[in-house]
Amino acid sequence: MTSRPRLILLGTGSGKASAHRASSSYLLDLGDHGVLLDIGDGATRSFLAAGYTSDWVTDIVITHPHADHVCGFGYFVQQRHLTRTDRPLVIHSAPQLHTMLVEIIEFGMLYSDRLTFEYSFRSLVEGTPTKVGGTQVTPFPTTHQAAMREHALATGRRDPGDTMALLVRVGDTTLLYSADLGSLHDLDFAPGLYDWLLIETTHVPLADLWPWLGERSIKRVILTHIGDDFDSSQIEIAAKNTPAEIIVAEDGMAFDFT
Repeated sequence: MTSRPRLILLGTGSGKASAHRASSSYLLDLGDHGVLLDIGDGATRSFLAAGYTSDWVTDIVITHPHADHVCGFGYFVQQRHLTRTDRPLVIHSAPQLHTMLVEIIEFGMLYSDRLTFEYSFRSLVEGTPTKVGGTQVTPFPTTHQAAMREHALATGRRDPGDTMALLVRVGDTTLLYSADLGSLHDLDFAPGLYDWLLIETTHVPLADLWPWLGERSIKRVILTHIGDDFDSSQIEIAAKNTPAEIIVAEDGMAFDFT
């Protein structure tokens, strides 16, 4: 932990399990506390391996309920309880997910009246900036799970809400975290209004990404949500289309957030 804000890549894998990567999870180290963006499988182990303790996180932001983005949530809550922290935890998500997340916690018999700490929920509202642990987060819906949401509603299942891309401001620096996308057009809400782009590579063809980047003034692009079949030769093509620094994410990478 340092006084300078940092971005730590805890899990950079795709929806398919990998022997080399944990599932989607990213940590904003803000000095005296941290904010988690998603918390997939293996995130808690990666978090501890990076030298952090679970009581240090004050906020978790969940972009959508797919397992590779949320299945580490219950385990992380358990770790906070087992370490006897009394520091409150705030969970930010689409309002449709609040009840589901409580059920995940209580499925593990982590009942609120027995936990060592209190937790609460804050709703992510489309286009509305929200204070999240010393950052400003503005969520925007993507079309990633639109078809499944339509199916859920048509068959009488719970509304899972939208997948949310996150525009995150820390000081004078802005990061756009794509979460999962339906298409690159999902990011048209913020053309060039960010310094860094943390973008998934599973649902977006890289051949489409390079010219798209070439039209925007982005300084650093981190490619994440990577499957074991990722074609690294595509990076050479990127250099011909965009002046942005292109980084292929690996678990454990850390960047000064400036």
